[in-house]
Amino acid sequence: MFLKDEKQVRQMRRVKGFTLVELIVVVAIIAILAAVVTPNAFRAIEKAKISSTIADIKAIRAAAYDFYTDTGTLPCTKAGGWGADPGFVRPITPSNCWPNEGGCNQGCTNISGWDGPYLEKWPQSGRWLLGGGGKYNWNRWPNFIAPGTAVRCSLAGIVTLEVYGAISVKALQEIDRVLDDGNLSSGYVWVEGPINNPSYLQCLVTCH
Repeated sequence: MFLKDEKQVRQMRRVKGFTLVELIVVVAIIAILAAVVTPNAFRAIEKAKISSTIADIKAIRAAAYDFYTDTGTLPCTKAGGWGADPGFVRPITPSNCWPNEGGCNQGCTNISGWDGPYLEKWPQSGRWLLGGGGKYNWNRWPNFIAPGTAVRCSLAGIVTLEVYGAISVKALQEIDRVLDDGNLSSGYVWVEGPINNPSYLQCLVTCH
């Protein structure tokens, strides 16, 4: 009787719990899966950020061309404010313009021929926010020459993406490769500041 009870106890112990070896094996399997899956997950997230940023810049480029076709000019630099719509989503008026950097100057508000909206919304890049990076700003530069090129624009529209260490150089190079030539030092897409620690990504989106 005692032997039978002891056998039943051993069987119950085997059913109810894991041995130390079994636990170690399970933990090892989980660690291996995490080591394989985690890098792939981060790469997928980074790739999605890059694709979204490229799509944002292309959308602004299309809006700038349509804006110029209707008005014969381009929105003024940061006319709607820092990191805000410069006039592609809604027209800039004396009541909503940003005075800094000349956003409220004559010719920057109530632009004749405006027939937008040219964008559904001004993109807010929440994809890279570390270090304050991630905002898009619009700049209108007269008499501009693209770095390292012979391209001269009497009026250029440039999108500036704040970087501030939030975006890896590899990601910036991929954005440049798709939109331009992959060279961050020159062309229609380039960086301001050291290549290994830039402050801004600049994109020439329209040249007239």
